[in-house]
Amino acid sequence: MAHKYAQTELERRWLLVRWPDALQNSQEYQLIEDRYLSGTPLRLRRMTDASGQATALKLTQKYQAADQTAYATTITNFYLDEASYALLETLPAKVLVKRRYKLVDGRFPFSIDQFLGRLEGLVLAEIEQPDIASLLAIPHPTFAQREVTEDSRFTGGELVALTPNQCQQLLWEIRN
Repeated sequence: MAHKYAQTELERRWLLVRWPDALQNSQEYQLIEDRYLSGTPLRLRRMTDASGQATALKLTQKYQAADQTAYATTITNFYLDEASYALLETLPAKVLVKRRYKLVDGRFPFSIDQFLGRLEGLVLAEIEQPDIASLLAIPHPTFAQREVTEDSRFTGGELVALTPNQCQQLLWEIRN
């Protein structure tokens, strides 16, 4: 069922084996802290630039409807002020932290997510497009090992629940 303020997000994800050469010395990133609120489909996100300045605070509901493929999710964002964020931050949550870099491969702009903390060593690339045809027309990035869009283990809601050992096991399984 479509909701008035919800949008469909179309994206693909790839696993990287190593850090892209073009980003070796880059200090241009957004630090993203996602708090997946326990028992809900809600995510509280704080984005800060490399200097530590907050650039966005938002509450997101993101889910995959029964009629959506792995390439599509339904998403609703609510932008917050500091006081609202601080109040919601007190709710029980599982936390996922990553640095997001931008990288252009050919003519396609990818987001490269370098996970920190428990998920150290995991690097994913993702790209969004406005329609499924243009999304599926994107070639496999030259810097990626394999596509993981259809592997639900590589969604934020699943990744946030992994222990360090489970993360390493998942990476070993997918790479071998």
